[in-house]
Amino acid sequence: MKLNHRQLEAFRALIQTGSVTEAAKRMHITQPSASRLITDLEYTVGYGLFRREKKRLLPTPEALALYEEVDRSFIGIGEIAEAAKEIGNFRRGSLRLASLPALALEFLPRIISQFRNDKPDISISLQIHSSQRVAQCVASQQFDIGFAEQHTAQSAINSRLLCDAPMLAILPKGHAMLKHSSLSPQHFEGENFVSLGANYSSRKLIDAVFLASEVKRKLQVETQLSMAVGNLVASGAGVSIIDHVTACNLRDLGLIETRPFVPDIIYHYYVLLPSHKPLSRLGETFLDMAKQTIRCPDKF
Repeated sequence: MKLNHRQLEAFRALIQTGSVTEAAKRMHITQPSASRLITDLEYTVGYGLFRREKKRLLPTPEALALYEEVDRSFIGIGEIAEAAKEIGNFRRGSLRLASLPALALEFLPRIISQFRNDKPDISISLQIHSSQRVAQCVASQQFDIGFAEQHTAQSAINSRLLCDAPMLAILPKGHAMLKHSSLSPQHFEGENFVSLGANYSSRKLIDAVFLASEVKRKLQVETQLSMAVGNLVASGAGVSIIDHVTACNLRDLGLIETRPFVPDIIYHYYVLLPSHKPLSRLGETFLDMAKQTIRCPDKF
């Protein structure tokens, strides 16, 4: 048995209006067309659905039983249509985000809060991982959007540059090096230096600059997060060089001071997307807000 949607639509309209004429008007078709749809439906199901009395069609008990099922289905279609409308208007949906700590500890929470002010029914999940782990999770489609400091050549990932910026020197308030408007490797000679972990690509870039300049620092403290580096510097454990976004956030909180570092050590913030899963309009809107908000040098 193959039921036609238009037949069921005519059947439902006829039950609700009690008139073929009114059912036809509701469907924007002619009365003969509506009558034909009802006749075809009766033929398809194999039994009569209406008794014809004095030019009126009265539903049989079987018709009323069928109507309950049909109406339930149409209500479901209506709910689906409403859901589609809400999704299109960004009133329904979800985003799964994974990010390196440099963006996940302050920047992304701020963006998420702003984003949900306009779209309070959107669900957002944010998980914090290393850049390498973010790439793995995005490649396996566990997340819609990833944020990392490294771009990847994996075929399962599309990389977009979100922002790049020179890393900044960070110092505790009142430090003698603040008298300089910018800092070079030589200014760090003999200074206690708080480093990121040895496996971080930015740590390797920083060490290479000092090695090339033959400048020796006191490397007695290291940690895994740039935010932790900043707090260690604020507490007087030493000086350091960290990514631009984290440095500016800590400076604006009044915890540290910053200075440009010469030569530039560029830190890249990348967006990672699954190659085989198109990003939703909701995700693109979120990324647009992130691009407009991220604090890179051209914002200063």
